[in-house]
Amino acid sequence: MKNAKYGITLILMLAGISLGTTAICQTGTFTEIRQIACGDTAFIGSLGYPTWNPPQIIDRPDLGHAVLLGDFVEPNLLQYIAPICYSGNDTLVIECAHATQITCDTGIYIFEISCPESIQTVYPAEVMCNDSTYVDNLSGFWGPAIFQAPEHGYASIILEPTDGAGVFYRPDQGFEGLDAVKVELTATHDTVLYLFQVYCEKLVSSQYEPIAREIDVYPNPTDGNLFFELKEAILTAEIFDSAGRRSNCGFGRTGQGWMMDTHNLGRGAYLLRITTATGVYTNRFIRN
Repeated sequence: MKNAKYGITLILMLAGISLGTTAICQTGTFTEIRQIACGDTAFIGSLGYPTWNPPQIIDRPDLGHAVLLGDFVEPNLLQYIAPICYSGNDTLVIECAHATQITCDTGIYIFEISCPESIQTVYPAEVMCNDSTYVDNLSGFWGPAIFQAPEHGYASIILEPTDGAGVFYRPDQGFEGLDAVKVELTATHDTVLYLFQVYCEKLVSSQYEPIAREIDVYPNPTDGNLFFELKEAILTAEIFDSAGRRSNCGFGRTGQGWMMDTHNLGRGAYLLRITTATGVYTNRFIRN
């Protein structure tokens, strides 16, 4: 039987079929839920299978920062940095998180973040290291002022001639990680949190895409706030314009449902995409 097994392996190799190729790789999906305090860092090891099926992050977290450490000689290590001043869930997806030579299971990692100080309005933004970004979602009438400066970069409030305003951010040279800016709206005494996810590599694309279900939204068209009802806990809520660009909009609970603040959006058609632990919900709406 031993010789027979080696004979089968030799036939497969001569036929040009490698036991480690994705052509015969078995795939599956699993979910892990982990608890973490805001601002803390978590590590998850033993990811992937060296050389044959190394892990890849195919969907980055919406609020925190995630990278894979190490090389492909040993199982890779996930480093996740939770955002400050935030309580809620954050999720990321890793292809070949659990793997062997012939298996490659996609892992959905949900981080339940707890924080004694939680800011309700949070705007995340990705930026490449050694680059800069400008998030223009404020009004000059609100009297925005930086309440807490970033630890690893430079930030300033820019007042536009049209009474608009926004936050300019530039990371320190060579920095990669999560940075934060707190902005106080002096006219309303509210605090807004900006999370800047600084990456030095572009995200690797993947075929992974959850099946989307339609969700009712109202009013549609809307002049500002957009409402929808959903009993599940929301992991992420995103809005994309007709060109596929993601817009920064805050969301939160209101009564029995949820509300998206779309006041900073221009007129046009948009796609709302909501991710929960059980799947994805989408619908299109018009901003007047």
